[in-house]
Amino acid sequence: MSPRKAPEGPFPYPTHPDWAEYLYEAITNTCAAEDVAPLPRRAVLEALAPALGQGEARRVIERRRDGGRFLRPTAYQVEARDSEGALLLLRVDLHGAATLPWPLNDRTRSDWLHPTPDNLVRLEELVDQQREVAGRNVALSRAKDAHRRLAVTAPLAEKDAAVAAVRDAESEFVRADKDLKLKEKALGGRRPLPTVRAVVEDGVPLAALSTEQVRSDVAGALQQYAVDKLRERGRQRSYDLVESLVHEGQRDSTVVVLQQVPMTGRDGSVVSPWRAFHVTGNNRADARLQAYGMEAQQMLTGVPQSVLRLPDEEENRRLVLVGLGEILRRISTLLNTAYTVSGHELEERADRAQRIAQVPARVVVGSRTPERLEESLRQLNVHDHLRGQLGYDDEDRGLGLWSTLVKAYQAEGKLGELLAKEVTQDRVPASALNVEAIADALVGARALDVLAVLLSPGDEVSPMTLRDAAIRCATVMLFPPVPPRPGNLPPRAHMPTGRYWPVVRAALQEAPWSQSNGPKAERRTEVWAAVVAQHFANRGNLHAADHAFNARNVQYGVRPDARSLASLLTACRQGDADAWEILVRRHLLPGLINAPEPFITSGQGSERSEDRKGVRRPPSNAVRSLVNAYTSPPEGVTHELLCAFAEAVLSAPDAAIGVDGQAPGTFWAPDAHGNPRENVLADKVWFDATFPKTSATNGKGKDKAPTDDSEGSSDEDTLEESGEDSIEVEEEIPEDALTRMTRLRSTLTTQVETSADTVGTTAEQIERLLGHIQDAVRSRKEAGAEEEPPNVQKLYVKEITEIKEQWTRIAGLLDKAGAAMWEL
Repeated sequence: MSPRKAPEGPFPYPTHPDWAEYLYEAITNTCAAEDVAPLPRRAVLEALAPALGQGEARRVIERRRDGGRFLRPTAYQVEARDSEGALLLLRVDLHGAATLPWPLNDRTRSDWLHPTPDNLVRLEELVDQQREVAGRNVALSRAKDAHRRLAVTAPLAEKDAAVAAVRDAESEFVRADKDLKLKEKALGGRRPLPTVRAVVEDGVPLAALSTEQVRSDVAGALQQYAVDKLRERGRQRSYDLVESLVHEGQRDSTVVVLQQVPMTGRDGSVVSPWRAFHVTGNNRADARLQAYGMEAQQMLTGVPQSVLRLPDEEENRRLVLVGLGEILRRISTLLNTAYTVSGHELEERADRAQRIAQVPARVVVGSRTPERLEESLRQLNVHDHLRGQLGYDDEDRGLGLWSTLVKAYQAEGKLGELLAKEVTQDRVPASALNVEAIADALVGARALDVLAVLLSPGDEVSPMTLRDAAIRCATVMLFPPVPPRPGNLPPRAHMPTGRYWPVVRAALQEAPWSQSNGPKAERRTEVWAAVVAQHFANRGNLHAADHAFNARNVQYGVRPDARSLASLLTACRQGDADAWEILVRRHLLPGLINAPEPFITSGQGSERSEDRKGVRRPPSNAVRSLVNAYTSPPEGVTHELLCAFAEAVLSAPDAAIGVDGQAPGTFWAPDAHGNPRENVLADKVWFDATFPKTSATNGKGKDKAPTDDSEGSSDEDTLEESGEDSIEVEEEIPEDALTRMTRLRSTLTTQVETSADTVGTTAEQIERLLGHIQDAVRSRKEAGAEEEPPNVQKLYVKEITEIKEQWTRIAGLLDKAGAAMWEL
């Protein structure tokens, strides 16, 4: 960079190397005094010191009489001092552009998949395909430009060649885009969650994190995906966070962790930059970067020199800035120059960012148990979100509660005990289980291979069996066993609920055991549905699991069957109806809900759209039909068909490709002999036709569907179950006003929610339209291309005007609806 003195201004420059060393010494000495593990030296020199605000290093360090340097007592705090999860947090001001959003944000947890090896391979294939699509798009644009620039007098052969080139480029682009959509479907539109671990130096874990080594383009894609999902959630705010920070600055202090991100370049070289990530306040980190005009993806993998080119510096399109200190130095130099020089091209950006030039933060610089650092920070994130201002989505809330529950079992020391007793049936002692690794796997922080110890002897370790083990764990942890009521217990005496029920009650903040368990069953079922959905690339509607568990399951728990999947399937082939019901209700149900072509849906009014597949039916009815098909089979259904269907559902999530160009995980429907029927897709249409809506009980004369009698039935077909005779009159019986009012009021909530979702979707589409047009305008100006012909522009404006007229009509209708609501 230029040897000239850096301009003065509000944007700070990286700390001098000498003070960076002093800071590391002070952190190390203070951590030793507080009995916590410190940061690695590189983390301080490469991430913390460059990010400090003006004079912050001097402010937080003191030198004692013995010559040693320590952190000032007023500059740090120890969270949870007397616990194993104690953290030493340094209170400092950081450069506003120095921190990145943390991908492990629990508000967006449902948008991530478990980091299995298969998902990581699919992610790399997706990133490669995205690069190919981008290249094909550039080639298509060049071919069209070449065709437009042909002179009228050009030879016919040259014109034909240009047309053929455009046609070939379009064909290649369409093919590549189609492959991209298939690879997106293979991941269900989601991404595998980055795996992080505590940094280990010389065999000693330290108070910083490190991700698994990935390609640099993959790391950048994951960071960009995290930001995109964060912004989607941020639209729930009633104000613009970027503008709020620009005009008011940031007043609250957020938690920051230092993290190493090893990356492999295209040439095979490995770089391991250190970055500061926001554990809390992720939205603020992203909003600040937007105000600075920077992208989180580039701040992680490297900023092109052309983006931060200094005055009098020659542009080098091949130069990428990776070091955080150099990136922040250039940002501050450019913005301080613009801040002091009137008319500078970056003057507006500098003015907008000056209130967030430095922001308060609490940086993790020490940890008592570094191995559990990620877990402690995750719980801090969950706590802030569950009690924050922004509402959780249903699935994210369920995953946040699940994370809290797993942590509660760990804190009580009962996780290994419960899993050893109920899942392994005492085959494995609790002391033999790596509880910390299993907990990480259950909350999605690592792959499921650590659950292999829970499998039955002789079971093959495969994605299918590991996924089933995780589902068994989730079931027994959410519905733990409760001992039967003692016979000599007085009627009003306190019911002893065993060792595990109190853990769930405290974590989920439930009412006592004696109070109504219907709402508890609904809430726990929603959490269960959110948890099991993370084991599948495709997510079904949470309401598709309604009534999978009932009040009795809450009161007395759900004990997993001791048999493995293979044993259950063998028993089903041998005619065991009980094994079939267990297989369907406890093992097949997650796959039936979360399939690429879901077989069981929520059955709610929102599914009345024209493209809805199959029959609208309650989820419990679909499950009951499949269960009853074993003992009272519909026409054409055999045990061979049922067992083949079950095997396909269990193994389908692991398929690399689908059938007939469909999404991975799809398969052909089986015939009566259990063989695939070519060109007959197994989807909801086939499922509803093969297992029609039923109101009958199962073959044993007793309906065992999971709906508690005391809670009442919510199925639409309950009237069909009545044994009363009925007659049909010649004319329809008119509906009286009171009945009509009751019916309309009962459906009003659904109508309002559906309308709100529709309008919200429309607003997002219009926002994307605006962004598309603006990108097209920018691209045209950069390319120096001509404007569209006036008649084409006029046609576009006419269509947009028509959309605006429809929007005005919607606003008028909503005004009338609001006025009418006051008379309801």
